[in-house]
Amino acid sequence: MPKIKIFLWQLCHNALPSRGNLLRRGIQIDPVCEACALDIEDVDHLFMDCPLARKVWDLAVSHHWLLSHPFPQAGISIREALHLLALNQSPCLTRVVLLLWSIWKSRNALIFRSEATPPMGTLLRVKRN
Repeated sequence: MPKIKIFLWQLCHNALPSRGNLLRRGIQIDPVCEACALDIEDVDHLFMDCPLARKVWDLAVSHHWLLSHPFPQAGISIREALHLLALNQSPCLTRVVLLLWSIWKSRNALIFRSEATPPMGTLLRVKRN
């Protein structure tokens, strides 16, 4: 779990190397989300707004792996939403973090290996472990 802890720390400190963050740091890169090409790939888009991520969250709920969507409030950032889940000692926090990690791994498979993981594959990766 050390990799997931590092990932979570990076996420909470806006330090994940998303395309938007890399551009902000001066790296010349196209910041548009490679999965959907609809917006800049920042952490909020990547984990909450991207149609592929939304499909993963919907599948997690419809397959009863999560009781409800963990980010129901519009206009709240992923970091704020995670903070609220932790403050409320949400029983689903661990599953939410694992699903975030799986979304990140699917994103990296697309970026670095040109492998498109279907949303169900992203969910199944977490459910198997």
